[in-house]
Amino acid sequence: MKKIAPLFVGLGAISFGIPATLFKLARREGVVNGPLLFWAFFSAVVILAIIHVVRRHKLRYQHTNWKQLLLVIAAGSGSGFTNTFYIQALKLIPVAAAAVMLMQAVWLSVLLGAVIQRRWPSRLQVLSIVLVLVGTVLAAGLFPITEALSPLGLFFAFLAACGYACTMQFTASLGNNLDPLTKTWLLCLGAFIFISVVWAPQIVTAPTTWPTVKWGFWIALFSMVFPLVAYSIFMPHLELGIGPILSSLELPSSIVVAFVILGETVSGLQIFGVLVIIAAVIIPNIWGMWQREKLN
Repeated sequence: MKKIAPLFVGLGAISFGIPATLFKLARREGVVNGPLLFWAFFSAVVILAIIHVVRRHKLRYQHTNWKQLLLVIAAGSGSGFTNTFYIQALKLIPVAAAAVMLMQAVWLSVLLGAVIQRRWPSRLQVLSIVLVLVGTVLAAGLFPITEALSPLGLFFAFLAACGYACTMQFTASLGNNLDPLTKTWLLCLGAFIFISVVWAPQIVTAPTTWPTVKWGFWIALFSMVFPLVAYSIFMPHLELGIGPILSSLELPSSIVVAFVILGETVSGLQIFGVLVIIAAVIIPNIWGMWQREKLN
């Protein structure tokens, strides 16, 4: 499990990069943000509930209590928090700037993990984080800055990064005695409750159309079901700091998907930035495997 954990956490991060394009496709069909988020999280809750019921007879007894269940549900609000503030940020600043701010979740998550586990990351992991941030600026096309940026927009994007960092840490540290799919379902339930409360006025007033339900379903698969399942199962098997570094694959994924599906242009500098991020992801994992082989 430990050997394949980096692969599946990386795939989960890549999956997180797909919904940005799906949001744009949904907007082209006139879908409103509030109902779209509602149906996305509702779809995730229903899909995971069906999976949970189907395989319930295979589950071993899960030693837990109401306090732990409520903590996991509350932790799920981090995903709803991230989506809410990221969408608000995109109204005020360019996608590139918002993406750069969202990637601050890399060092925020490592810092949060260090505080929780009382163990500081290695120098190699710190170097990887620096490379990720440099690569993020290049891959997002933010260098050089040619226009003034809204401080409020940057603040909203930073809040989204805080939510993303909390999601990564909580999926790794909370409810690890629960079945991973049960835990993922509880996390999505918490996010759904958060979205339902925050976006209630727009959900009630805006019409629900077939495109809303359709795009909500696909966004649920790529932004919640697959990545949260991957994080819940495999994130606890990673060393401190590796999970947040792997999560940075979201940005190159979003750039590639937008290039292929939306036909957005990609500069040579952006491609170089993507390669820097990939190198930052690969280096600590190869080094860790080499060190383990030396010990054996």
